[in-house]
Parts: sequence; C-alpha cells; structure tokens
Amino acid sequence: MKGERDRLRRTRAVGVVVPVHNEQELLGSALVALEGSLALLTDSRLVCGVAIVLDSCDDASYHVAEEWRRDMRRRWPVMSILVIECQSRNVGIARALGCAALLKHWTSIDATQIWLATTDADSQVPATWLSTQVRAHEAGADLWTGRVTVNDWNTYDPQTRKRWIMTYEAEESPIHGTSMGFNALRYLEAGGFPHLSTGEDREMCVLLAECGARSVHDASIRVLTSARRSARAPLGFSHALDMIDMAWESHG
Repeated sequence: MKGERDRLRRTRAVGVVVPVHNEQELLGSALVALEGSLALLTDSRLVCGVAIVLDSCDDASYHVAEEWRRDMRRRWPVMSILVIECQSRNVGIARALGCAALLKHWTSIDATQIWLATTDADSQVPATWLSTQVRAHEAGADLWTGRVTVNDWNTYDPQTRKRWIMTYEAEESPIHGTSMGFNALRYLEAGGFPHLSTGEDREMCVLLAECGARSVHDASIRVLTSARRSARAPLGFSHALDMIDMAWESHG
C-alpha cells in the first residue's frame, strides 16, 4: 500500500477477526503471518485493528493471544488489538462478536469506509492478503473472497490430495471464512454473521449478495491452512477432506 495514501478514498479502517478454539499450537504462526500482512498497510492513512475471539478455549490460546497483543502494543501502539472471550462454541457467533467489537471501537468512522476481513487461527495469510482486499474495496468491491492451500497432507492418503486439488481447482469461487472480507455497511445491512457452527461463511456471502453487494473472487491469493484430522467446526474443511479420503478408500 506504500505510495497509495492519496488514492485511498473509500477505505479509512481495516479490521481483521480471528476466531480461536483451542489453537495454542497454531495461533502464534497465524498471528505472525497476519502481522506481515498488516505491515503492508502501515504506510497508508488506514486505521487498523484485530479482534481475536477466544471461543471456549481451555488451553493456552489466551496466553498466546495476550503475548502477541502486548508485543504489538510496544511496536505498533496505534494498532488496536482486541482480545475477546466467549463460551459459545460457535464460529458464526465468534466471527460476529469480533466484527461487532471492531465496529464499536470505530464508531467515529463511517461504516461505508470500514473494511472487515476474517481468517482463522489455524491459517497463515500471505503478505499481500490485506492490501489486495483494500485495492478491491477501492475499486468498488463490497465482498472479497480468496482461496486456500493445504500445508500438510501427511495424515491423508496421497490420492486424497490429488482428488481434492482436482475438485477444488474446478470450483469457480469457493468460499472460506479463513479468507474473506467485506464492506462494514453492507455487512450490517445483511444482518451480520449468522450464528451457525458450520457454513457461516457461505451463508454470509448469500446474505451479502441478497443486499446487492458487489463481489470479487481472487484465485491468486492463497491462505495456507491446516488439513488436520481434528476438526474445530463440524462439517467444515476437515470434514470435507475426510469425505474425500473415505470415498477413495471405499472405491479402492
């Protein structure tokens, strides 16, 4: 974003929501990657913030989040880092709480000029993740979605990887809560994230579309995500991989 200060007209604030459920092993890497993406925005006039929503965590995730918040406060005191705790065990509620907290923090900023993005605690966003979204917002996008890349296939049959890649790349515009962003006013008009334990990301996109949101899908931006067997959301990404794995085994 360096050099774009005078060209920013539609965006004044960028907020990122990170829902967390027992992610002590992966959260640190996710936050470091997010920090790298935020760094590309620091040369602009943008106000930036992060809401980490700890949902029903009984591991060390809180300590990981707090350590990162304290470190960021020392190095980037203007960055707003919110650490929120809830006991919903529901990713839709967690994302909604994070969005609400950021919007409450920025009541002096017109919602039309706020861009909200979401990712996950088991994922690592690329450095250009946020700057790409801001450029899309400046060009008129109300909703932006990207793709994912799996970082470790060790626990799956080799054919699962091949079958997943073939199926995934054939999708025109897959939706992932770990890589999406939207205009705050459109988000409010759509009623916010539905309180679903699975599929809240897809439903959010449907609601935004019904409100007339202009959407952009960028297949070039890939968020590195986990292919672990232990799923955090029922019927989520891990479940989809398991279904492909089981289908291949039964076919064999």
